[in-house]
Amino acid sequence: MGTQAGQERMFVALRIGQEAAESLSDWSASLHEKYNFRKWTHAQDLHITIQFLGDVWVEEIPPLQQAIAQIAAQTQSFSLQIGSLDTFGLIEAPRVWWVHPEGDLQSLHILQQQIGQACTELGYVIDDRPYRPHITIARKYKGEIPFSELDHTFQLPPIGWQVTEIVLCKIRIGHQPSYENITTFPLVKE
Repeated sequence: MGTQAGQERMFVALRIGQEAAESLSDWSASLHEKYNFRKWTHAQDLHITIQFLGDVWVEEIPPLQQAIAQIAAQTQSFSLQIGSLDTFGLIEAPRVWWVHPEGDLQSLHILQQQIGQACTELGYVIDDRPYRPHITIARKYKGEIPFSELDHTFQLPPIGWQVTEIVLCKIRIGHQPSYENITTFPLVKE
């Protein structure tokens, strides 16, 4: 639910493939004791944000759906895979621990630009920072030992997936999983 009645907090995303999500979730679960983060991402919430929209009035959702559907109908599916780890925030106490997607990043960036342009035309204020696609694993490190001093020599599962759809999601604060698909937009199959 959004900040006001009649609103939903929303974003446009790409879900990662089920096998990749399960593998990444199992891998991160094995680290919960050693790496003390306030919140670990639920397997069903693993995604790559294309465009965060914020609070959207319910009556504004249909034009948004129509714009995304038009883009999806002209976008060919593409491949991504799990890449390396990185952080946002202080290296001693990161805000976010995340995974770089690898693979067809050109298609990912083009899709993000198209969705951003469509959202701008619909009146949404779009973040002007450079786009950094990522898959959030955990949020808000709270360990006593600085995160930068912990051992980070491990391998992520080398799993890829085919991006076959765009999803419009709403945020469900206080729920697990936290994100709910409102609409799924299939991409053109190769």
